[in-house]
Amino acid sequence: MGNTGTGKSSFIKLLTGDKSVRVGDSLDSETDDVVKIAFTDPVSGRKVVLVDTPGFDDSRDGRTDTEILRKISEFMINEYDQHRKLNGTIFFHRMSDPRFGGQSRRSLRIFRELCGAATFKNVVVLTTFWDRVNEDEGLAREEELKSNSNFFKDLVEGGARFMRHNRKDSGAREVLDHIFTLVPVNVQIQQEIRVEGKSLEETAAGSVHREEIDRMIAKHKKEMDDLNSEITTVKKGNDALMRELKEERVELRKKITRWEDEKVDLKRGLDNESELRKRLENEILKQREQYEKAQQELQAELEKSKKERNDAVLMEAGRKAREAERAKREAENTLERRMSFKKMGHEIAKGIPLVPTSLAKPVFGTIGRGLDLVDRRRRAK
Repeated sequence: MGNTGTGKSSFIKLLTGDKSVRVGDSLDSETDDVVKIAFTDPVSGRKVVLVDTPGFDDSRDGRTDTEILRKISEFMINEYDQHRKLNGTIFFHRMSDPRFGGQSRRSLRIFRELCGAATFKNVVVLTTFWDRVNEDEGLAREEELKSNSNFFKDLVEGGARFMRHNRKDSGAREVLDHIFTLVPVNVQIQQEIRVEGKSLEETAAGSVHREEIDRMIAKHKKEMDDLNSEITTVKKGNDALMRELKEERVELRKKITRWEDEKVDLKRGLDNESELRKRLENEILKQREQYEKAQQELQAELEKSKKERNDAVLMEAGRKAREAERAKREAENTLERRMSFKKMGHEIAKGIPLVPTSLAKPVFGTIGRGLDLVDRRRRAK
């Protein structure tokens, strides 16, 4: 980005070797629109897309800064929608300019707000036309550009890098190598329009431009008032002066009309702004629906998991109950198969030496019957 005639197109042509890129030697713009030039870097093998933009001071009739801002913004939004970020943004500035004029300041202000302070670290301020200024003068201008708060001081403090372009392959290569090291980002105007839902006029860049439009309208209206006052003082017979003043008034009216039309154009915003807003609203609605669906699916999973856990608990309880019942039956069977105490008493009586069985058997049998009775009562309880 940068003003007309700062060397944007020639830089791209030098870096890509694309001879179809138009390069102008005058201050007339050679870039009609936002143009993408894709190529494969022969050194790194990386695929690169360079984007040439028209300057905000486009010299052709009918082209306004609002139109330029809209075209650049639409390009940025389209890149955002395609999930493509920018590795770097290069702002071109001619070192041969003796002063940093009003148009240069306006272009820089819009550029600054397009990018946003968070992405200044991805900015390269590329100074050009060093061959048209002596070294001492160039160094002094460069230092002033870096340190003056009216120029690039805030960008430098935010991480922007100053580099020089010597119109040679090596200089262009150095810029590209530096940009290769940068982490891709989304710039501020993309965030404002696509995420925050702002109109072009509501963005930081749009607000800066609207202030400039209002200033120019007020300036020209003041000039018109002064001119009308001067016309009333012209003496009769001075036809030449009267004709000159009236012609000047016509030109002023054209300028005021132009700026007022530009203000309306800025308010109208992007060509597809209503579509973008609708798309944003649809995306928000879609995300909300996806969230609600995810919540419902999660709740269903939790209910399913809870039911499965309950079923598992019931199955385990049933298994343990069956095992207990089986153990009980086995114990009862064992007790039923077990020899009675009475019978055991008779067997003991038989085995006692020196005591007649006829005497011992009744005694031990009686004891056994008593134990059997006690055991039956215990089991019954």
